[in-house]
Amino acid sequence: MVHRKPPKLFFAGTDTDVGKTYVASLAARLIVDHGIKLGVYKPVASGCHAEQGQLLAEDALSLWKAARKPLSLEQVCPQRFKAPLAPPEAAALEKTQVDAGQLVDGIRIWEQNSELVVVEGAGGLFSPLADGILNIDLAMELNASVIVVAANRLGAIHQTIATCEAAAKRGTQPVGIVLCDPTGTADDSAKSNSEQIEKYCSVPVLGSIPFNGTEQDAEFLRSLLDHFDT
Repeated sequence: MVHRKPPKLFFAGTDTDVGKTYVASLAARLIVDHGIKLGVYKPVASGCHAEQGQLLAEDALSLWKAARKPLSLEQVCPQRFKAPLAPPEAAALEKTQVDAGQLVDGIRIWEQNSELVVVEGAGGLFSPLADGILNIDLAMELNASVIVVAANRLGAIHQTIATCEAAAKRGTQPVGIVLCDPTGTADDSAKSNSEQIEKYCSVPVLGSIPFNGTEQDAEFLRSLLDHFDT
């Protein structure tokens, strides 16, 4: 019997530090709470720190805990680098390189053991993951549905629309946008960003996650699952 690959949700940012991990982790907890066998995958991470002789990726740890620790943390993020740079540059400082093939191969174990896989990219949707490979390239290779996460602050309108339009021109139309206030520093634009984005962008704004948001605040993401036969 041929094993059907599970659907994948690829969480990508408009930039770095926009709340992507926060939103993806909330989504993971929500999905698990609804009884779905979830896999979580962070293909590569930089800016990792050493702990007990190993490099630890905090983003991967957050996803793993949110999904109630399926398989192993090593399988969540098989490629980790220390410097807080784009992964190819961080790898170069360690006199190595990101294994481009492993970016795809690393998800196989999750495809075999999950009904749905949450994938979190590194940086913005058009940030490099390996030499010649951007986040959007991997999302397309994985046939994943892209969710764009943007910080709900001044500048979000341009960054979000530009990201979505660029993705569409590359052949990937994001399925939704999530606005997030990951640091509690939202300005006055947060009240109108969602309305303005929807006015000029064909990608729907699924909702907004406030500072210290919970699964209840992310309940709107549940509607996404209606599009998948899990």
